[in-house]
Amino acid sequence: MKGNNKSRFTLDMTPELRTRLKIAAARKGVTMRQYSLSAIEQQLEREEAGVLASGAFSQETVEKAKTLQKSVFGKRRLTDESTELIHQDREERVSQL
Repeated sequence: MKGNNKSRFTLDMTPELRTRLKIAAARKGVTMRQYSLSAIEQQLEREEAGVLASGAFSQETVEKAKTLQKSVFGKRRLTDESTELIHQDREERVSQL
């Protein structure tokens, strides 16, 4: 997984929702994975366009986000790989014992 710049994301859903997803993907002739990724990308694009159009990302907002990120994570580099963050935190806790 790490070599191709992707990370895994697990999604729990009800059997009914899984069935609906399976049917929708089959109608489009794609896998459930492909359908889900496409739907997520489309929704994010709509939301991002709405935020940008509304001007909600002012310079002040960006600076507040950066300050919050720095106070929470310090100088640690954040990756998209959640398991990597878990391993890093575990190593920190073990080294403090």
